[in-house]
Order: sequence, then structure tokens, then C-alpha cells
Amino acid sequence: MTYIDICCILHLNSLRKEDTCMDDFESYIQYQKEITESKLKVINRFQKAVQPKPVKRTSKIEVAKNVLRIAGRPLHVSEIIHLAERDFQVTLDRDSIVSAILKKVTAGKSFIRTAPNTFALKEHHTTKS
Repeated sequence: MTYIDICCILHLNSLRKEDTCMDDFESYIQYQKEITESKLKVINRFQKAVQPKPVKRTSKIEVAKNVLRIAGRPLHVSEIIHLAERDFQVTLDRDSIVSAILKKVTAGKSFIRTAPNTFALKEHHTTKS
């Protein structure tokens, strides 16, 4: 229904009953408003369902853990850096990742040192021994 149609109907109604014309128009406007609001709710619901979930940031130490977990064996730091770049598109600084892993080794958490600059996950080493 176009705006002109609505005006014609309202004009005809006004000829019959001047007071009810405005009431009919107000009812029609309210009806259209409710339909539009309902449509917007449905659209918003679908947009939220389609939006990708935000990617959780992963620390560089977590990336190193993931690389070692996937490898399932001890890796030299150079291999860890190479696989992090290839598989996770993350650039690891050699000195800082070695330092971070050594802190975990010293604390007895997550990593063990199997050779110079070669590390494994503590969980993998203990299950294979």
C-alpha cells in the first residue's frame, strides 16, 4: 500500500467520521512500527548468528606449546620458530622465546630441556618414559 492509497482511504474515512480517521491512521502507523521493529529484531538475530566469534589472542609461549604438542617430540628452538611461522603465522623472537621457555623449565612447568636449545613438553616426556 502506497502513501497515496493511505491518504485516499483516510480522506474517505474523514468524510464519514472525522474523529475516527485520525484513530485509524494512528492505528495503521502503530501497526507498521511494530512490524518494522519485529523485522529489525529478526535481522539483528541473524547478524549475530553469522558474525564470527572473536579470536582469542594466543601468547607466544602458547604458540610454542602448540608447536611442540603437534610435533609430539623435542624440537630445537630454530624448529619451533620455523613451525610457528609456518603453521600459526606468528613470528617468534629467538632470544625472548628461549628466555620464556627457560623460565618455565626452571619453574618446573610445561617444558623440559632435552639438549642445548632443545625443548619438549613436560607432559609428552613423562608419558613416554
